Amino acid sequence: MTEPTYTISFWLRKIAVLVDGSENSFRALELALDFAMRYGSQITVIHACENCNENGIGEMISKRVNGRANYELKILKYSSKDSSAANEILKYLSENTYDAVIMGARGQSINSELNIGSVAMSVALNATTTVILVR
Repeated sequence: MTEPTYTISFWLRKIAVLVDGSENSFRALELALDFAMRYGSQITVIHACENCNENGIGEMISKRVNGRANYELKILKYSSKDSSAANEILKYLSENTYDAVIMGARGQSINSELNIGSVAMSVALNATTTVILVR
């Protein structure tokens, strides 16, 4: 048996985690926390919303993280007249550098056969970095 190389610690130094409050998005957060604890990954938690309670989502995330790792919280606010959650997320990701994006796939698409939400689909198809979908 060979010794571990920790190559993954070089691949996943900066991770963006998209949290929308769903259970799958919190599973994605758990995966990112595991990377942070095992490999020292830096985590940025991103929440895109039109009308949201910043303190409420911040408290939910803080409760889930429970001091296990350091993270930065980024709230992306948008108007549905001008943009969408997916557009704002993709814009933010294009302006910042991440090694991976981890997000939950809620499965709330118009097409029931796809079993993936429209935001997850858009980010997975259009992001310029690795995207990990968690169910």
